[in-house]
Amino acid sequence: MQIGDTCSLRKVAKGKFTLDVESGHKHHLLIATVTGGAPTLATCGRCTKTGRKAGFAGDHKLYILFGASKSFEFGYEQELAKVAAEVPWLKFVPTVSRPWDDPEWKGEVGRVDELIRKYTDMWDMDGKTTTAYLCGHPDMIEHGKGILKRRGFPKESMREEVYWIPPKAGAKT
Repeated sequence: MQIGDTCSLRKVAKGKFTLDVESGHKHHLLIATVTGGAPTLATCGRCTKTGRKAGFAGDHKLYILFGASKSFEFGYEQELAKVAAEVPWLKFVPTVSRPWDDPEWKGEVGRVDELIRKYTDMWDMDGKTTTAYLCGHPDMIEHGKGILKRRGFPKESMREEVYWIPPKAGAKT
């Protein structure tokens, strides 16, 4: 921003992006795009630190779907992959949505929200045992919530952290 520019600020942070321990859910599906990986990494860090101190038995499992357009946009891919390789309670799937622009990428491809059904089916997840956390691009969050709702996740089993609200169609920016 430049001196004199205006910006909008919320009165309070939107979302409650902390690990759900009240519901009794043992599975936690974290879905993030690019900068949305920061809270995801922080959650893994807290679980890893707690695990080392208190002998975390792994009764809570974290499942991460992390998306970017190209692999160089991942800010935390290596850190998350390292934790996933070290602990049994974490599964991590990074994906790129533009593999034609990233010929060296050998991992999962597709938009992260498009992979929700595939991985919730593969990991046998539902809203009775799983809390889903969506963080990153607002369109991904809206699409992801719709997919999870159709998958049987009630509103209480979904949390979100929206970084910005896109302008409404036809609105002046």
